[in-house]
Amino acid sequence: METRLQRLFLSACLGTSLLFGLAAPIAAQEQSLKIEPQIERDPVTQDKLDDESFVFAVRGGLLSLNDFGSSGLAAAQLGYHINEDFYVAFDYAKAKAGLTSFEKLSGAAPLLTDEQRQWQYYGAQLGYVLFPGEVFLTRNYAMNSALSIFVGGGNVDFAGDNVFAIQAGSQFRVYLTDWIAADLVLSDYVFETSVLAEQKSQHSLSLALGFAVYF
Repeated sequence: METRLQRLFLSACLGTSLLFGLAAPIAAQEQSLKIEPQIERDPVTQDKLDDESFVFAVRGGLLSLNDFGSSGLAAAQLGYHINEDFYVAFDYAKAKAGLTSFEKLSGAAPLLTDEQRQWQYYGAQLGYVLFPGEVFLTRNYAMNSALSIFVGGGNVDFAGDNVFAIQAGSQFRVYLTDWIAADLVLSDYVFETSVLAEQKSQHSLSLALGFAVYF
């Protein structure tokens, strides 16, 4: 009986040894078959924007004055960024109206003097950065950008009148460096006018391109 138990014990020990002996080479083989991917990662350099909150911008473009056609526009803006999303700004814009179609066709005396043809707007606006993002100029080079919308109000001086105006629009800005940016602004100035002896609401659209400096 004891001899039989000894044989069973020896057989169990031998089986266990063989099992571990076979498992070790298999584990080593599996370890050697693991494929380590060789990925070359391109270094990414992010622009570090200054933390200045004030911005001054100058722009030039076109302004549509309905009956007076389109005129050159010059504008300036001083803004303050409250946080990453909201900003406030003070605007000044200036243009000179041309001749109306009536004046061109009839050859009559001008409806307005040169001084009355000066169009000016000054007011304030509140803006919201809708889509901050990036603009890829090449496959490996990108610039920070921001698309924002704004609404505000102020006064329009035109044709001898000073009236309240609402300004609304959008702005797309690309940051060229950490302190200067290029922007494209589309605005709509809504105000009441009675230049042609008829009181009506006028929409004057403008498109301007310029540069902004942070300080």
